[in-house]
Amino acid sequence: MPLIRFTKLNGELLRNLPSAMKAELIIFEDVIPDGIMASLYVNDSFYKKERSEFLNYRDDVREKMYRARGRREELAHNDPVYDPVSARINIETDEGIEFVKKYPQFKNLIESIIFEDDEHNVVNVVPIDDYLAEN
Repeated sequence: MPLIRFTKLNGELLRNLPSAMKAELIIFEDVIPDGIMASLYVNDSFYKKERSEFLNYRDDVREKMYRARGRREELAHNDPVYDPVSARINIETDEGIEFVKKYPQFKNLIESIIFEDDEHNVVNVVPIDDYLAEN
């Protein structure tokens, strides 16, 4: 079976987000991948409150988020190789990678990409800089 890819986030940075980056992410007008968003919400109640308030007034951004989640679920359930849970993990990892490719100022939010086999054994850990250089 093919490997499952996980995004290892930079927990220290997420817990101590610089104020300029926090401000940019609060009013960010594109979809923030769910894994990054959830980590920010858990680690920073101010960010959670302010981002939620921003989204309350931005139907367009919320709509993008809902469409992305719907697309992820559809892709996960129709994946010919993986079960829906593994497919969803790979898709979420792809979303995180595409996010930092599109917005390199947020690259430090991700430390590495972890590859596991179907028995959850870590096969490889690739630092994000190396992964982006290869892909």
